[in-house]
Amino acid sequence: MTRAVAGRGVTDDTRMPLTMVASGGIDYRAVASSHPGTGVVATSDGVYRYVTPAGVRTLGHDAAELHGRARVDFVHPDDLGAIAGRNDVPDLGSVVTSIYRFRRGDGSYMWIEDRSRRVEGYEQPVFVSSLRTVEVREEQALDPRRGSSIDPLTGLASRSLLMDRMANGIRRLRTSTGVLAVICIDLDRFSMVNLSMGHEIGDRVLLNTAARLTACITIDDTLARVGGDEFVMVVEGIEDERAAVALCERLLAACRVPHRFGFEEVVTSVSAGMTATVDSRYGAEELLREANLALYRAKERGRNRYEVFDEELRTKAIGRLGTERMLRSAIAERRVVVEYQPIVDLATGRVVRTEALVRIRDQETLLLPESFLQVAAETGLLQSIDGLVRESVVKQAAAWNERLAGSGFGGVAINVTATDLEERGFADSVTRLLAARNVPAASLHLEITEHALVDGSSAVVAALGDLRRAGMMVGLDDFGTGYSSLSYLGRLPVDFVKIDKSFVEDFETAADMAAIVRAIIELAHALGMSVIAEGVETRGQLRGLVGLACDYAQGFLFAPSGPPQMVDALVFAGDHASSLATWEAT
Repeated sequence: MTRAVAGRGVTDDTRMPLTMVASGGIDYRAVASSHPGTGVVATSDGVYRYVTPAGVRTLGHDAAELHGRARVDFVHPDDLGAIAGRNDVPDLGSVVTSIYRFRRGDGSYMWIEDRSRRVEGYEQPVFVSSLRTVEVREEQALDPRRGSSIDPLTGLASRSLLMDRMANGIRRLRTSTGVLAVICIDLDRFSMVNLSMGHEIGDRVLLNTAARLTACITIDDTLARVGGDEFVMVVEGIEDERAAVALCERLLAACRVPHRFGFEEVVTSVSAGMTATVDSRYGAEELLREANLALYRAKERGRNRYEVFDEELRTKAIGRLGTERMLRSAIAERRVVVEYQPIVDLATGRVVRTEALVRIRDQETLLLPESFLQVAAETGLLQSIDGLVRESVVKQAAAWNERLAGSGFGGVAINVTATDLEERGFADSVTRLLAARNVPAASLHLEITEHALVDGSSAVVAALGDLRRAGMMVGLDDFGTGYSSLSYLGRLPVDFVKIDKSFVEDFETAADMAAIVRAIIELAHALGMSVIAEGVETRGQLRGLVGLACDYAQGFLFAPSGPPQMVDALVFAGDHASSLATWEAT
């Protein structure tokens, strides 16, 4: 069969010298036949040893033009970095994904996604690759120089590439007879690995887990890393839901095998949620949401198990779908509102900082985060919301730098997520945003929750270090609610800690809570960090915190969150409660 491409004939003919099909004792054609979906078979030098008919059709060359040639002969010079070292694969079965421009027979270039895996059974390294062209609409998003399509730690697909693959898989349901399954996977209590053994071991566990999950699927399926310890698997062409359930059982078993690093052994497990469909009317976000709901139920029921999306979860999903639609509308219409809660210096009684808190305006109501944040995170909308918040906060910080100059007002705190910090170039983007408004870096304080920091990869800690070096202050929010120990605090790149309000609530009546708060304050001070107490609502709580030399506090005792004008009024009012003597005497 011949297919016309740019005015020349490209054939599917794969005839070639016998030495190219089988050389060095290896039958490369047999290698391709035993790995369905293979486009090319290559050796570690990058030379094409066999190109299948499917590979010929994708690459736009006659078979004879490809066999015996090196991949680098066809890759655009600007994209050679995308394939450098791609065959340095330490583990059999590990998949390396590269995206680059490939030269057609007529001299023009097209974008290619190349997923390569080293195969077992050969002394000389042999690699099989599946190939697909990237549509024109995807080129910018998948530019290898931007790195947005590939997770930098594991080499797996990123969320953007995952959603594209899922959408393509759904379209193929129109003509296929198989089932499309989506499986969300989460490492159980991964934070304990990072806490007890450090982020370096944590990263190696993530890499091992990625390799084990990859070994459970074919080269045509997709595995993506979408969060610190979160993976998503998209499997096409399976027989039925029972086959998808069997796959869930295999991947759970694979991830129960202990990880061994020298003399160290790490035992982990995963939880999984699965949904499957034959309906091409589904949307990619809808399928991902269903799998996530099943995952959450697996975690609620004890972890180290899988759950399948069903009608009970579908009922819950309907409500979540309404929230998602509301969020998309709010983002498009810029109904994301920022309120500010004052932070008081307990040594002077003055408002010296404020925390930015996100709200969504829905008709005449301001929705609080607990009503939408979880859905925003699950649907990928949280980053868009956070981006709008950062823009608004930096704009307001610029205004305050002019209006409140000389008042002692020190800046605004905003929340960041592990996903933000793992995004390549996040620190630089925040720095540019500040520079555009002439806002000093020290005016922006970034808070990350204890859970997010401990659960995150080493990239999270590195990004926090970059932000501190740029001049921003970094704080640990909700301290005491995660799994970290007080000794772990000294290894974190933070300037201040915020004591969670759950400790402050029982501060007056529970001796153990008071002891914990005292220990946090004393250790933080010993490490050169300041301490903010959240949720202060009574004068008794305030007196106790002052007695323990807590630095700052926020809560309804001082003021709820409100518009910027409220902060202006409180700063100009000076001492918020007359004097410490007033606090201590009442």
